[in-house]
Amino acid sequence: MTAPRRQSRALTSGAPSQPIWSAPDSALAAAGIEGEYVVAKVRLVAMALLMIAPTYNLVVHDDTMHVAGFAVTLAAALASFAIWLRLRNGEWRPWFGFASSTFDISMVSLALTSFYVFATPLHALNSTVTFEMYFLALVATSLRYDARICIVVGALAILQYGALWMVAESNTDLAALAERAGAGPYVPVDLATRLVLLGIATLLAVTLVRRAQRLLYLAARDRLTGLYNRGHFDRALISAFDQATRDKAPLSLTLLDVDHFKRINDEHGHHYGDIALQQVADLLSSSLRKTDVVARYGGEEFVILMPNTSRDAALARIDALRLELLETPITLPDGAHLTLGFSAGVAGIRDEPDVTDTKSMLDVADRRLLAAKRAGRGRCFGSDAPTGVFAS
Repeated sequence: MTAPRRQSRALTSGAPSQPIWSAPDSALAAAGIEGEYVVAKVRLVAMALLMIAPTYNLVVHDDTMHVAGFAVTLAAALASFAIWLRLRNGEWRPWFGFASSTFDISMVSLALTSFYVFATPLHALNSTVTFEMYFLALVATSLRYDARICIVVGALAILQYGALWMVAESNTDLAALAERAGAGPYVPVDLATRLVLLGIATLLAVTLVRRAQRLLYLAARDRLTGLYNRGHFDRALISAFDQATRDKAPLSLTLLDVDHFKRINDEHGHHYGDIALQQVADLLSSSLRKTDVVARYGGEEFVILMPNTSRDAALARIDALRLELLETPITLPDGAHLTLGFSAGVAGIRDEPDVTDTKSMLDVADRRLLAAKRAGRGRCFGSDAPTGVFAS
């Protein structure tokens, strides 16, 4: 094997193109969680400010329309607080972005519907301030770094506003109403333009996400191997550790080091040292699950995070990969073969008294990796005792 690997080619030419309707990778997902929390805080502040006007109108005017406006805004404020509280407590789930974005759009539509019911259909269709909140909600979808959310929520905004228009058109003589209601003229082309603008805003949100996808891919990846870099892994470890602790689920971490790597560089040159790292990276990325996080941790050292995997299961899987690597040597120009091996240390969060946080988890895995190398290399240690050891 002498050709550069797929991952390094991807980084040379830019981030690989992903289908629009695909789940974000772990780097984008982590950024999306942070974005969701930012949106939740902004939503909470915005709702607190938006409560001022309906509260004032309720006190001063005390009519049915303003009572409805106050009730809708209060319900939205309470729901915003509940969303923020759940995120603050770490209760994020993959569907959360869809649900909260749908909530944002639907609350705008509900406010317009209250104008329809308690004022006139033209108050709902010609609303300026309330309608423009659709655009704020659509912009916020891009902070979830998931193009699917942008598409779903944009389509929902178009459908909800379009449905409101269709209902008003079918049940009311809007042209005649415009002459006597004082809610502005009825201009169908203006309403159609609003739907077009919602579509354009959706397209811009998707474009922002796609752009962020490329930038975050490059920022989170190691240029040589295409694996995640240490910065991204550290963030992913914190998130996975917190999730596993809350769910009382197993979580395993492996540190592995390519054996005799300095000798490869000294005897065969750095070009073959790079190829060796790419071969290890390619094996790890192609053989492990999509839910596993694989990163180059520095030099010839790699780290693997395996959610919902016990320490013993992770140890067996890593050793199987070690044996597989031994069976796929690199062919040198003179026809000789360069066989690669690695040593590894595995730690888990279940039944490990020394593992209390992310730092101790890394320390335990590193201690076992060092013990494996001192024991002669070509070994995978899963405990500090002689048990839990795989070796050539």
